[in-house]
Amino acid sequence: MSGTIVIGNHNTVNNLNITAESGSTLTVHGGPLPDPVRRPSISQLPRATAEPLIGRARDVHVLQEAVRTRQLVQVWGESGVGKSALLRHLACTMARGPEGTAYIEAGGRTADDIAQAIFDISFEAPNYKPSREVLKEHLKTLRLRIYLDDVGLDENDLRRLVDMAEHSTFVFTARQRSAVEGVHAIQLAGLTAPAAAELVAALLSRELRPDEAPVVAALRDAVDGNPLRLRRIALSAATGKGLPGIADLPGLLPALLNKLQPQERDLLYLLGSLSGAELAPRHLDDLLGRRDTGALADGLVRHGLLLATETGYSCPPDVAACVLNSRKTEFPADRLCRAFTAWVEARDTTPDDVAAHFQALDVAVLRAERSGHARLGAALARAASPKLALSRQFDAWGSLLGVGWAAAKSAGDKAGEEFFLREARARKRAIGRITQAAVMGIGAGVLMHELVALHAHMAGSQIAAAMSAGTQAIPAAIQGAAQAPVTPVLVHGPAATSVGTAHAPAATSVGAAHAPAATSVGTAHAPVAHVVRPVIDMSSASVPSHAATHAAHASATAAQGPPPIDLSGSAVHSHPATTSAAGTSHPALTAGGAASAKGGVSALALACTIGVAAVLGVGAMAYVNDQPSPSPTVAADPIGTPGPIDDTSASADPVCASVLPDLSSESGTFNTDSALASSAIDSYNTAVASYNSGATSTAPDDSMFLTETGTVVSDLEAFETTLQEATAQAQDSSVSSDLADMLTAARDIKSQYESFGGDQGSSQIDTTSQVSDLNSAWSSLQTDCGA
Repeated sequence: MSGTIVIGNHNTVNNLNITAESGSTLTVHGGPLPDPVRRPSISQLPRATAEPLIGRARDVHVLQEAVRTRQLVQVWGESGVGKSALLRHLACTMARGPEGTAYIEAGGRTADDIAQAIFDISFEAPNYKPSREVLKEHLKTLRLRIYLDDVGLDENDLRRLVDMAEHSTFVFTARQRSAVEGVHAIQLAGLTAPAAAELVAALLSRELRPDEAPVVAALRDAVDGNPLRLRRIALSAATGKGLPGIADLPGLLPALLNKLQPQERDLLYLLGSLSGAELAPRHLDDLLGRRDTGALADGLVRHGLLLATETGYSCPPDVAACVLNSRKTEFPADRLCRAFTAWVEARDTTPDDVAAHFQALDVAVLRAERSGHARLGAALARAASPKLALSRQFDAWGSLLGVGWAAAKSAGDKAGEEFFLREARARKRAIGRITQAAVMGIGAGVLMHELVALHAHMAGSQIAAAMSAGTQAIPAAIQGAAQAPVTPVLVHGPAATSVGTAHAPAATSVGAAHAPAATSVGTAHAPVAHVVRPVIDMSSASVPSHAATHAAHASATAAQGPPPIDLSGSAVHSHPATTSAAGTSHPALTAGGAASAKGGVSALALACTIGVAAVLGVGAMAYVNDQPSPSPTVAADPIGTPGPIDDTSASADPVCASVLPDLSSESGTFNTDSALASSAIDSYNTAVASYNSGATSTAPDDSMFLTETGTVVSDLEAFETTLQEATAQAQDSSVSSDLADMLTAARDIKSQYESFGGDQGSSQIDTTSQVSDLNSAWSSLQTDCGA
């Protein structure tokens, strides 16, 4: 598979050349941008369903009236209440928009990928991916009625998407009510008692008996009229001795599954192992060795045990939980990888086919990496990468590169690691979020964060859906994914000690690092101080309270982007030195130990986090601080931040339109990599403690945290380059002054990181003053740009 995508804006046009063998390369395009031609008929509708929409006549009327008079209409409600069915019905039966209709399944997709999908539906422009600015120019010319199912965007991304197609009407579904200004939100409740009776009777293919009607009414009240659960009640009546009682509802699902045919349970087992991802019938046939899985799946959809999508079928979280708990295992990841690899390599598999299954591919690679088949997972990701890139769904492509890189690393596949890193660099350059001077400095950290963010989003979505459906259990595999920290949470570290002094990892008598009594480990290693960094806060949003636990707000986690860690405006706090035992994850620092420490590094305070919303370019986002702190003493509070800034006042300096989103994006990368550097230092300190305590004879390796801090320097170089270029282009003297002030502060911060370099006698990094200067200059720049 090979091809070329034209990418760029009015100033820079590039060709992204993609081949299966060598991956992607970016070259300067000699000609102008393509001239997209609007399709004469814009119409993408959902597939029709055989079943009528029961009991929703009033809801349809209310929704139609809202769509006729509002630009933004949301249907929200619990899982299984029928939001998707109602949206499909509306898209198929309501009059088209002034210029057409577009129905898009938005689950797991970013605003940029959704916007690209709208563009592809509306324009003839083969192999063209406009820049965000050019894309907006095209989309704002449309007057469509756009239906988006299962939207998981945060408020800022949703608003940005709507603003890009400002003359179109949006109708979308989500589990939680939207807080975006201007959205007309309609909550979809369960079926009424008469409608519930009609649904159950239709599923039983007979009228209800007089003695059954009051039972159905009581069951309807018990499940709040949820159609998905009513379907299961009807299945129980059809396969058992009659309608279940209210007391039978908690055990209804396991009982139903036990009554299914083996081939039906195998189908649920396969789909239940995919964390909510969808599969088309051809994949179900291939993986199960059958040719009738489509008919089997339709029957399970009818009875509320599977969900039908435009792509194929997916498994509800509570059904997945029950099936996986009974099997005590998941569908073999090696079989998934081999089948998917053969499919993506087939000539008749198109880039759009691969994009439609990106979530299933990601899950397969992740599961392969964790089950001892990392090499197969890396091979799948590498095979799928070219076609996913050619689909122009670049955020879905980015998430695949992340999981592919992790699999290659686990497999010890150095060539594979380099392939995914090259692809990531090409992608970053292609979407214009990093300069040529900085692109080669992108290391593994960005890909690792994309992997973590994707996994956290998928796990959070599963838990949110399960909680919405009122389920009692979540599969062990899903629980483990959700409870593991999605990325290291920075906590206030131990008190910084005198510069240039190496420190023992545990509280011992001052003067030397001590090994355990009966163990001689030779010379002790010194840990690196992991002091939390002040924040460069480029946000103007208010500070919400932090969720007490991850699970309690899992739905919000799944739907929103990552709030940065906010420690701005306060001094760097620290734990006092303690007398905890050796080997703790955050060893206390002492004033002595320099004489006997070998290979130690002087106290390092990671000095700043740029606190804007990170634009990671992944299929899913994650809260970087939504897990309990490893240390209960102090935890950082998050701050809500806006997404990249697209609009500036008409009188603003022209450079504002590009420099504000560029700085926002690059600072997100910086935030990611600095968090990874902190994690690497924590890991190094843990290894130091284990070595000095005699728990291991393997000497600590400082290469990882030195690499990660080097990546931070590369990020700062990108930040510096953007500021230099913007300063040279600025026409307004105030804007130019703001940029110059930011550049001075950024250079000072970079200088401190560069001076560290792992040298034993280097000074402690403390950029509090420079961070404050940068915050001030950023605030002034926003004001002068009219943002």
